[in-house]
Parts: sequence; C-alpha cells; structure tokens
Amino acid sequence: MQSERTTVWQGEWIRFGWNPTVPLLRRAFEAPRTLAQARLRATALGICELWLNGERVTDDLFRPGWSDYRKRVYVQEYDLTGRIRPGTNVLGAVLAPGWYAGYIGPFEDKGFYGPEALFSCELHLTGADGATETIVSDESWIGRASPVLRADLLMGEWYDAREEPGDWSASEYEPEFDPGMLTPPGKWGPVAVREPPATVTVEPCPGIPVRAVDELPAVAVHALPNGDHVFDLGQNMVGACRLKLNVPRDTELVLRHGEMLEADGSVYTDNLRAARAEDRYTAKGATDETWQPRFTFHGFRYVQIAGLPVAPPCDTVTGVVFSSVHNRTAEFQCSDPRVNRLFENAWWGFLGNYLEVPTDCPQRDERLGWTGDAQIFMKTATYLSDVRAFYEKWLQDLHDAQRADGAYPDVAPDLERLGHGRAAWGDAGIICPYMLWRTYGELRFAERWWDAMNRYIDYLFTPGNTHNGPNAWSYGDWLNLDSPTPDEYIGKAYRAYDVRLMREMAQALGYHDDEARLAGQERRARDDFRERFLDADGHLAVRTQTAAALAVAFDLLEGDAWQSAANDLAADVEQCGHLTTGFVGTGLLCPALTRSGRHDLAVELLLREDYPSWLYEVKNGATTIWERWNSWSHEHGFGDAAMNSFNHYAFGAVCEWMIESLAGLQPAAPGFGRLRVVPGCTPSLDRVKLSYESPHGLIGVAWEQTDSGYHLLIATPVPAEVHLPDGVQEVDPGEHDFEFGS
Repeated sequence: MQSERTTVWQGEWIRFGWNPTVPLLRRAFEAPRTLAQARLRATALGICELWLNGERVTDDLFRPGWSDYRKRVYVQEYDLTGRIRPGTNVLGAVLAPGWYAGYIGPFEDKGFYGPEALFSCELHLTGADGATETIVSDESWIGRASPVLRADLLMGEWYDAREEPGDWSASEYEPEFDPGMLTPPGKWGPVAVREPPATVTVEPCPGIPVRAVDELPAVAVHALPNGDHVFDLGQNMVGACRLKLNVPRDTELVLRHGEMLEADGSVYTDNLRAARAEDRYTAKGATDETWQPRFTFHGFRYVQIAGLPVAPPCDTVTGVVFSSVHNRTAEFQCSDPRVNRLFENAWWGFLGNYLEVPTDCPQRDERLGWTGDAQIFMKTATYLSDVRAFYEKWLQDLHDAQRADGAYPDVAPDLERLGHGRAAWGDAGIICPYMLWRTYGELRFAERWWDAMNRYIDYLFTPGNTHNGPNAWSYGDWLNLDSPTPDEYIGKAYRAYDVRLMREMAQALGYHDDEARLAGQERRARDDFRERFLDADGHLAVRTQTAAALAVAFDLLEGDAWQSAANDLAADVEQCGHLTTGFVGTGLLCPALTRSGRHDLAVELLLREDYPSWLYEVKNGATTIWERWNSWSHEHGFGDAAMNSFNHYAFGAVCEWMIESLAGLQPAAPGFGRLRVVPGCTPSLDRVKLSYESPHGLIGVAWEQTDSGYHLLIATPVPAEVHLPDGVQEVDPGEHDFEFGS
C-alpha cells in the first residue's frame, strides 16, 4: 500500500466487536520530553472520528470520505506537534460503518464494500534530537463498545448517554480491561487485526472534508395528538439535529426526519423509501444535556420527536448543516422576492447535495453521485462556490468507474447496479473538466484525464454504442412533461457538443495533433446530427422544447437551420404557455431563448408561478429545488413517493442563466481574465444585482430601471467589454457607470 510520505503503509487494520457496533479504540503512548514534530496520518474503511488527550483532533466529519474502497482509500494528515505533551498521551478513534459497511444506495445493499469497518493510522514522532518513533494501529490497541449503539448514514444513529465512559481518550482515564475474547459491556478488550481488500491503496485525500457549516434554530414547534412534537427549522437542510434537554434519566427519544408535513401535521416520510432517517437518544438525566449525531446525516426541514415528557421550547432543536461547500462566491438580488427565494433554493440544494460527492438527493435511500445531475448543474456550481478541490476528488471517483471501452458511469462512485455511457450522464467526464477550465482558467483537470477523456470520445463513435446509436438507451429528458425527446437525439447532440469542448481544450493545451483529429470528429458528429434530425424544410424533425434548446445552446446548426430551431423553440413555448422540459432541457431552455433573441420569453418563464414553473415551488413554500415540477400540488398533494425528492438540485441550473443572461456577467476568457457584461434588462424587473468572487477578485454587476431607461454599474478587477444597445465599450479594471435607453 503506497502513500505519499512513507514507502509502505505501516498501520494495521483494526476493529473491535461486530457491526452495527460503533467501538471506541484507544492507545496510550509516551512522547519524548522535547518534541520537534508530530504528524498523524489516519484512515478507515468506514468513517472515523479522531481523539487525542480528551479532545477531538479535527471537526471534519465522515473522514476519510467515500471512495471506491476496492481501489483506493484516502488518508488525512494532521499536525499534532503542539498538542502532544511530554510523557503519557492517548490517541483514540471512534469507528462507524459509513459508506463502506453500512447501507448504501437504493438497492438494499448493506456492506457493499465490506462486512465490517476497519481503522488504521500512523503517528510519526520526531524528537528535538532527530530520533523518530512511529505509533501505528496494531494489536497493542484496546477497544470497547461506545454509547453509539447503531450508526448508519441512511438509517440513523442510536445513542445511549447512560453508557458514556467518561473522558475515555484522556491520559488520566484508567480502562477496565478484560482480556477475554468476549469483552463484557463497559470493559475494554483486545482489538482484532484484519486484512484489508488486496487491491486497496492508501493515498492522500485530494478533496475537501465535510464540515458543519451553519446552524438553524427551530422557528416553530407544534404538538400532535399522540404526544409527539414537530419542530420546524424553516429551511430544508442536510445534516443533523442538536438537542438541548432537561429530561429525567432513562428518557428515550425517537427523532424522525422529513422534508414536508402530512395534512395532520406529522412528518412526511413516504418519500424516504427504505431510509429510516431515524435517530434515537436515551438521556442520562444531566442538566442542559446536549447531543448531536456524528455518524449519520439526513435531508429534512422537520423533525418529529417522540418521548419528550413535557411541552418543549423551540430551542430544544437546532439544525446543524453539513456540507463539503465551505464558501459562497455568488450573491444575487433583484426586485422580485420570489426570484430571490428561487436563487436561495438553488443555493441550499447545492449546499446539501455537495456532501462528499455531488448527490442527486440527500434524504432517501439513494444519495448517489449521479453524473447527469452533476454536469447539468456544473456551471451554476462553479459560480456558487469554488469547487475545484471538490471536483479534483470526484473526478477521481468518476475515472475509477470508467469502463475499459471508455464509457463513463451513471453514478460515481459506481455501485455496479447502473449503467455506463448514457447520453447526458456519462458526458460529465468531458463537461465537468471543461467548465472547470472556463471558470477557473485551469487546464490541469483536462490534462490529468486527457487520455481517459479521449477514450470516451472514441467510445461515442463506436458502432452499437448505447449513447447515440440506433440502439441508444438513456434516461432521456428525465422528468419531462409529456414531451419526450428520443435518446438517440440527445446522444447525437451531446456527442457533437463533447467533441467541440474537447477540441477547444486540445487547442488550449497545445495538443495540435489531437486538435486536428477532434476537429474531424466534430465535423462528423455535426454532419451526422444534421443528416439524422433535419427535415427537408430545414427544421428539426424532433419538435420538443428540449430538442430545440439542445440544438440552439450547443450550436449544432448553422444559418437558416439554426434560426428555424430558435423560432420553433419560441413558438413551442408560446403555444404551450409553459416549459415542458426535464433534466436535460431545463438548464438550457432560458439560455437558448435569450441567445435566439427571445429574452422576453425566458424572463416570462422565470416569473411564472402557476404549474409548471420554478416559482410554483416557491409559491408553495419550497426552500430547496424539487425533483419534480409537481412534487407537491394543491390539487393532488404529494407526487409519486417512489421518486419524489424535495431537495434535488438539477432544475436549479436556471441560476446559470440568471447570472449570465439576466445580470449579464459572462467570462470573455477562461478564468475570468477578461469579462463580458451583457445586461439582460427587462421591464418585468426594476433592478438586478450580482456579486461574484472570481479567481481575479470580486466582480459586481447591477442594473436598474430609471425614468429614461436603465442605469448600469459594474465593478471589475480585469478588463471588460460592456455590451450596450448602441455598441460595445471596452473598459479597464475599476468601477464604471452607464446610462442607456430601453
């Protein structure tokens, strides 16, 4: 097992007890009187929480994270130099099943990667005299059962505070040791050493950790006839509840989590499917007792608690928000509060679903890294936060799951239950590195995976591929509104788009031979698309909004044919009076309309609040983006519980258009080294304001209506071209004002 700092990974893989036990692991050691350096490198097949001398080593959650453990497991390194004292110290860990040995996905899999969680670590000590010592996980460690009786990411966490062993990782603590094979409850015993999967390698983690990034105090609480109490956090979120209690010892509480309420005021859980999302807590009877689960997470706005002996105050519950997103780089405001709420809904969906991998949803028994959702939302994600480190890790997951013939998977990490090479899903392997380049100016993602990306392009041209050939099979325009677009059409459109993006990256990388080859493949893909899907009159043979939006947004046509597609798109929207698109078409719909000269129609779609529309959700109280346009309706109540998430970020891709076409901020060069500002002024809004923390600094764009037209203000750290009704003006870095007519 190779690692960056050591030739061979020295730690053994240890555990104590059997799943679902969540054990405490402990090792006392002596440190030199003068210590120059102490570095801990720790990992797990499962998830672990690290302790040193009675304190947590880090606030990071769910370390070492989710990877394809059959190929690699990540290690994190921590500098403990200032935290280790001369003499006796204690290193500890709490070990839980996590993604490795717990329930995972919608396939009723438990222990997909392995039957039991394992822990491994190395603590490297260097004295002032240069002498070194390494403390590793091995048979010298001891373990005992923890107060965490069960812990599962989908099912929840059970905790018995009466079983807390005190300051178990402090040097002053004296373990009661029993050397037997079956250690009695409350006693410490020997750990077991296990062999890890033969193929696993231990590597430094390239990503960023999950952390608690926000707290949401409950805003309301109501009682149910059965004595349960339901707390409302006011926001659909991802994380766990922190309880503050004053209850008698032995009080047992059951917490059920959900995104919506039933008509009787109880928490709606039908859409969770097999995920129980249920935490349990048994109180020790202390004053102002607090508890927060540490080895599970839920997607919820409401929590229903059974077992509270008296009517609780609101501050009994605080929602602790977990995410891999640690910074926000875009703020949007306009004169319509409904639109502002929509932007915030997209932000909260992004925040909750970017947890270790870009999950489709955070609440039910799925939570997979769906590639289609990731690429559809990709540009919006790069505006909302700096996602480079996040994608450095997830692109490794994606390529670990790439098939030998080049096809990328439907989900990453791959669970071998779904497919590869699906149109609009597998294409994430090309689109995500491209968007990282365009936003951040970094080609390293494409450069690292260039050969693999070329294998995917070659796959798209193989006879019989399932992406774009006559036998194409994909998820289509997922959740479209009775307006399906053929799989072959979507596949051929994406193939042409993929090859163009690859050609542009090859040119930027200076790969001239690849650029020439890709240019030929691009011509072939575009010709094939036109021959297959243009009729004799120069119109698209497939008449759906998604079909036209793909052709326009991806620039698949030229001249009159392109204009016909643009006109047909506008005519369809006007005739229907609403959008009919699903996952594939929705993010492209408004950009295609604006690009084709119908910005007015794009704005009209944005501002609709009857079904189906983005603001229909907002009008009905949504605080995140729904999976379905009709996830809930006044007429029919809840949508199909078999697949009905109220936190599903894909349709939030409209934020890309809000930023680039409504506010009007666009990169004129990769990495925002130069700006293009094209304000999308509309009489339907009085004002729009955007701020974006670009790689070159903070950018501001704001426009508002005036008595004579519009006032535009931009603040730019780089040169910009400003597109106004009377022409283009070039401006230097700084603040600039413009007045122009409507």
